[in-house]
Amino acid sequence: MFKVQLENIFLNIIFMVFLCICTVFDIRKKEIPIYMILIGIISSFGVNIWQIFEGTISVTGVSVSLFPGLFFLLISFCTKEKIGYGDGLILIVSGLVLGFYQCFLGLCISLICSSVFALLLLVLHKARKDSELAFVPFLTIGMGVSFFVWA
Repeated sequence: MFKVQLENIFLNIIFMVFLCICTVFDIRKKEIPIYMILIGIISSFGVNIWQIFEGTISVTGVSVSLFPGLFFLLISFCTKEKIGYGDGLILIVSGLVLGFYQCFLGLCISLICSSVFALLLLVLHKARKDSELAFVPFLTIGMGVSFFVWA
């Protein structure tokens, strides 16, 4: 039991470092390099396969954890990338690392934070209604808060 908790803490720390790196790219270039996303997806799938064989998670749990990211990818497609594909792919990695419930909690927190920030920018006349906002920094905040709430 203690070994599983240490593994989860270690994975969460690595995941937060990954999110922080993606945040820097998203803020500076408004996009996340595909190689970063591929590293995240491949390594998180690898960890999930290992945990399935170890018996700590189920295939169903892994499948369900993909829903938030797949939903964001669908929204990206339907809105012609008003929400970027990178955000959906980062949420896929988040779901694979954290599981559905913790990922969903982090997503809700990040949506609230980004909405408050956008509203603040609009009220202060620092942005217009068609301005773009990087979302991965808010995902990083939301996932970070979810670690402490979930723990």
